Amino acid sequence: MKRECLDCAQYKKRIEYLESELAYVKFELEDLRSKRYKPNKKPPCNTLTPPSSHPKKRGGLFGHIGWFRKKPRKIDRIEEVRLNECPECGSKDLTECKKTHEHIQEDIVLPKVETTLYRKHRYYCKSCKRVISPKGTDEIPGSCIGPRAKAFAAFLRFAIKISENDVTSLFEKAFNLKISSSSISGFMDQLKREAQPIYHNLLSSLKESSFIHADETGWPLDGKNHWLWKFSNKKICISHIDKSRGQNVLEKMIGTEYKGVLISDFLSAYNKIAAKAKQRCLVHILRDLEKVMEYWHDDLEVMRYCERLKKIFEKAIALYNEYKNKRWDKVYCSRRESIANALKDFDFPNPNKRILKRFAKRLKRHKNEILTFLYEKNIDYHNNHAEQQIRPDVIFRKITFGNRSYAGAQNHSIIMSILQTAKLNSIDPIGAVEKILLRSPENPLAKALSP
Repeated sequence: MKRECLDCAQYKKRIEYLESELAYVKFELEDLRSKRYKPNKKPPCNTLTPPSSHPKKRGGLFGHIGWFRKKPRKIDRIEEVRLNECPECGSKDLTECKKTHEHIQEDIVLPKVETTLYRKHRYYCKSCKRVISPKGTDEIPGSCIGPRAKAFAAFLRFAIKISENDVTSLFEKAFNLKISSSSISGFMDQLKREAQPIYHNLLSSLKESSFIHADETGWPLDGKNHWLWKFSNKKICISHIDKSRGQNVLEKMIGTEYKGVLISDFLSAYNKIAAKAKQRCLVHILRDLEKVMEYWHDDLEVMRYCERLKKIFEKAIALYNEYKNKRWDKVYCSRRESIANALKDFDFPNPNKRILKRFAKRLKRHKNEILTFLYEKNIDYHNNHAEQQIRPDVIFRKITFGNRSYAGAQNHSIIMSILQTAKLNSIDPIGAVEKILLRSPENPLAKALSP
């Protein structure tokens, strides 16, 4: 009888272990599916969903002040509008009233194409014994299309994200300027060559900054999967398309030893890069915790573990927000140390709970890279900045399906870096590209390089 009871206890223990393993495998499968496939938010066509008892009202909140167009300060043209006969009945017996009604309307006046003939006088230099000629204002030697048109084409292609055929169509319809789609590609090649030194200057300045946000996403290149890397701070944004997603790309772009704080997700490629400090994205951990709590809502031990861990991170974020624009005092240091000490209790979870092992392993590996934002000034606890900078590239990828050639990938990397850096510094992107094409002695993105 005792033997049977012992066997039953062993079987029950084995069943519990297998059930936990099955739950973990299901969780990982759902996690992989959510990353690979988007959830279908729309209900099937053959099912009828009952309307909600409290549907969300469309439009702004109650009491929301609407947006009204401001009256223009400058009036370019005044038109006196009068009548000779009534538009209703046709009568010409009209008496003009003392008061007038004013209506202001703003519209687009499409510019015409300006064709310039540069009659360049030639001179013989006795010193270098060569025939020389000057360069005209806004002239690109050897080019039939001027810098403004090329700069606008680059802005439409990469910032507005329309195809080369659409760019040529817009130029013809709006400006009556006929350009072939292959010429647009030539414009981008020329801009890449002229902007390459500025791109390298921006990268060098980024390496000397106090922190860098890093992120990556898949990027098709001629049908093969590559990776688009994004390195940025608050003033500089660098794009780079590479075949690899490994550590060698980071070493090539920011070096083997970085003297600032590297902010990233939990990709293993960031592990062996030496830096002053690292900050791993807390939002990624909180997101994983929410998934685990949703999946294991019946397991009290898992729920208790996740809730305690979540509470520690929430306290850290609350402390960060409270002292974001304040000077750190003794109270701050004391609360910071209590949070750091509380995090040390999560090194040894229940060995039977595989999902808890997963979190314990991550926390143990990155224990010095989770609360860096509480020890370093002006460091975010999340990697949202990098994700916001990579978002335009993701939209571009959905529209164009990546690049067809390595030259096109280089064009994308350099031109997107120039446009996004200009946007971060409130610089006119079209004007900046125009100056680059004209080889202006002044760097149009010098504002981004200043400390």
